[in-house]
Amino acid sequence: MNSNSKNYIQKAFDITKENMILAQPLVIYMIVISFTFASLAMQTNKIMHLVLLIANILLCTAFLAGWFSMIKQGLLLDKRVENGEFQKPEDRAMASWNLGKAFFPGVGDNFLNITATTLCYFVLFFALIYLFYKLGLQVLPNPNIDWNKLYTTANSSPAELQKFIYALNFEQLKAINLWMLYVGAIGSLFTYVTLFVFPAVFDSESDKKDFFLLSPFKSFTRNIIFIFKHFVGTMGIFIFLFFLNSLLSVLSLIFNLNIILSIIGLIISFYFITYAVILIFLYYEENK
Repeated sequence: MNSNSKNYIQKAFDITKENMILAQPLVIYMIVISFTFASLAMQTNKIMHLVLLIANILLCTAFLAGWFSMIKQGLLLDKRVENGEFQKPEDRAMASWNLGKAFFPGVGDNFLNITATTLCYFVLFFALIYLFYKLGLQVLPNPNIDWNKLYTTANSSPAELQKFIYALNFEQLKAINLWMLYVGAIGSLFTYVTLFVFPAVFDSESDKKDFFLLSPFKSFTRNIIFIFKHFVGTMGIFIFLFFLNSLLSVLSLIFNLNIILSIIGLIISFYFITYAVILIFLYYEENK
């Protein structure tokens, strides 16, 4: 990782620390979505299930539109701080608190563009996963297992998962590991090549006047161009965030030991997500 990336890593940390309010919408959204997804999971009527699914998707994109707008304003606030516009710490603190006011106007201004880009993002993701799954069937060994049973067992208990794994032979375990490595590599590659799609949505004010379905094409194009122009720096940011995420995944095993540690782990996760988004937006805004 070059020194340029390290500077952004530190700066993003400072922005996150000094503007804790930027994590507040994420916390509220996660609480709300836990209830709405529970309702979705319990719904047996197909029509109502579809209605709730669409409502959850629109809730998600509305949240992203408002939250990303707050983060964009947070970066502008940081520039004002660097320019010495705030003489008193109280004025700086009040300006930080006022970032919350950018949420709902951000929803109104960016909802359609964010919704179109988000839908395009996931359609492209699942299309690529399906394509590479079909390719994997041709080049990777078949573990000859019930994948649904493996998924169900993995989400039941460690003892059941251990029992399931012990029942497999060496060739099956080898095949499963190859498939996991393959899918993980494809997912990581897709994440990297789309890392700056959402900052690119906010790149031009003139885009808000365009037909909103044009937003995904413009955003993906800007994103790809940006990554190619700043390959070393963007790769450094990606590797750093991948390392942090892997570290938190390991620590989550410890956090799940009791309720107190679980709460601490949840708080850390919220601030890590906020920090990661700030870092991605910051690097894009400073180098576009």
